[in-house]
Parts: sequence; C-alpha cells; structure tokens
Amino acid sequence: LYGLGMAAVRVALFGCGAIAKHHLKALQLSKYATEVTAVVDVNRKVAEDFTKHLPLGTQCKIFDTIDEALEWKGFDAAILMIPHHLHEPYAIRCMEAGLHVFLEKPLSHTVRSCVNVIEAAKRAKGVFMVGENSPHWPEVAKATQLLREGVIGDTYFAHANYWESIGRDMFNLEDASRRQVTHWRYDPAQAGGGVLMDGATHWVRPLRTWFGDITEVVGVVGHPYAPSKGESLVQALFKFENGKTASLYCNYMDIPMTPLPFFQIFGTKGEITIDGSFDGGMSLRTRAHPEAKDYGSLGGYTGAFPPQMETFLRAIVEGTTEEIKANPMQALQEVLVAKAIYKSVTTKHWEAVNVENVIEFDSIR
Repeated sequence: LYGLGMAAVRVALFGCGAIAKHHLKALQLSKYATEVTAVVDVNRKVAEDFTKHLPLGTQCKIFDTIDEALEWKGFDAAILMIPHHLHEPYAIRCMEAGLHVFLEKPLSHTVRSCVNVIEAAKRAKGVFMVGENSPHWPEVAKATQLLREGVIGDTYFAHANYWESIGRDMFNLEDASRRQVTHWRYDPAQAGGGVLMDGATHWVRPLRTWFGDITEVVGVVGHPYAPSKGESLVQALFKFENGKTASLYCNYMDIPMTPLPFFQIFGTKGEITIDGSFDGGMSLRTRAHPEAKDYGSLGGYTGAFPPQMETFLRAIVEGTTEEIKANPMQALQEVLVAKAIYKSVTTKHWEAVNVENVIEFDSIR
C-alpha cells in the first residue's frame, strides 16, 4: 500500500538528461511519499552526477541498462526520459514487469509504435501515463478556465508560436552545458521527426483542449538550423471538427529572437494572450475592458511539472482516474498531427488526421 503515512512509492528514473531534474523536483514536492531507488543512464558519469541532486543519505543504485534495472526489481514505478525510438521497447518491458510507467512525450516515434504501446497499456496492471505537461501549465490551465466561463465569447481562431533560441537558456538550467539539445533530437530516425515531434507537441495539445479534435492539417517545413536533420521550421494550418481553425508556427534556431506570444486565442468578445516566455505570463482583453488585464506569471512552463507528477502519483496511490485512462489516446493525437503535416508537405494537400491515413507514412520531411 502507498500513500500518506504508508509505504513510499519507489521510483526509478530512466535517463538523466535535462528534463530529469524537473521530474525529480516534482517528486520531491509531491504530497505523496516517494523514494528514488535507482537511476539508469548509458552514460554512468551523467548518472553519478545526477544522484548528487538526491537528498543526502538516499540509497540509490546506478544502472547502465534497462536489463540490469529490471533484474534488480527494487522499484514500483519507472519514469522514462529516453530517446523517442526507445519509448516502445522500454515502456512495454516496464509494463510487462508490472511497473507503473510514466513515459515522457511523445508517445513514440512512429504511429505504428504508438499503437503497440497503447495495446500493451491496455493489458498492463499498473498505471500508464504519457508526460504531456501542457494541460498542467498554469497559464494554459487559466486560459482553459476563462474559455469555459465564456469570458471572450465564442472562440473562432487561435495562433500558437513555438519558438526557441537553441542553447540560450533552456528552462533556466544552472548548468550551461546541459542547455544544449542532445544529439539524438537532431536525428529523425531516433526522434521521429524534428521540432514537430519534440517541443511542438506541447503547443498542439492546448489547441486541441480549447477547440477539440483536429481533423485536417496542411503545412510547410524548413531546415534553417543546420545541426538538425529534422525540420526546425514549421508553418501549419489546422481545421477542427467543429469548423474552427488555428495556425501553428515553430522555429528552432541559434539566433536571438524577438519574443512572440506562445498563444493568442480570439473570441467574439476578446482575446487571451499567453506570453512568449517560459517564465510565464498572460493577459486578457475584452470589449468591456479593452485595456489589457495582466495576470503576470502564474508559474510558467516549468510550473507544469509538479501537478503533472502529482496526477501520476495520485493514480498510483488512490486509483486510476478517467484522466489517466484517456491520456494515451490523447498523446496519440499529437503524433498523428505531426505525421499528417509531414504527409501534407509531400502531397501538397490538406491531410486527414487519423491512424489510417498516416500509419504507413513515417517519412520525415
């Protein structure tokens, strides 16, 4: 049994890269008792350095491979923060070992691989959750609340900007050497694509939360950032099931950039803007109050990690929720959107966002 006053949830962290520090902090902030008993990384030096962030006295084993970790069996939950092409084999092995599994987005690098993970999750006894943190992003959550309250009237269009100056200040990491994007993210064979299969998923999910299912997409991509074999520039249009539309702009580049709003949501009575800063910030304009109401920072992008982890731990301790049950299929949609855009680049037409249309199309453009 787990819970307050009960046994701690024993956790193994697979992958000790930049995102691992955020998940570790989220574990430490949780109201549920947890204990990191193992870290797994192919680079032992990185793993050893990571354990320095654990509380003094923590008994934590270091493993080089998943085989060693699963053979040891000293943990209840696995948090997988690994290259995308490893998502399917690692997630399924952990599920088959009876573990609770938290898998960093995307669900996997190909549609067929995503389907395999979902089928395995249906058979699994433990909790399975894909780490798409944008529903827990404080500014996104506040925007969702305002939309439900009808503050800006009937919405009709949204624009999303995902831009990032590579290596400049990724999530305010203290260690400048860890701000650089790791090499596998630049390889479409491992990542499943470029920016669309990486950070852009965090921008697609809010659009789907606000407007519903995306039915068709069309887009163009570019490759201005030379180190990346995948696309680093994207411009795409979305059609939603309810007839609404949205646009997505993504730009990964190692140049200074003028901050663009991450999101603008337009309604018949006003507009909601989420500032283009990972530190947070948002504002509201309406017909009644055309001057901007500035909410300031509500927590920013990294403020999403603690409530996201709390959702995972709550499901382990208190029982699986409807949110958890729906999570894998929601995560699949972001991959379908990316792959449909890739297909539209080739066909130069609008493409349907569904498994049947893109399952055989995992070419990267």
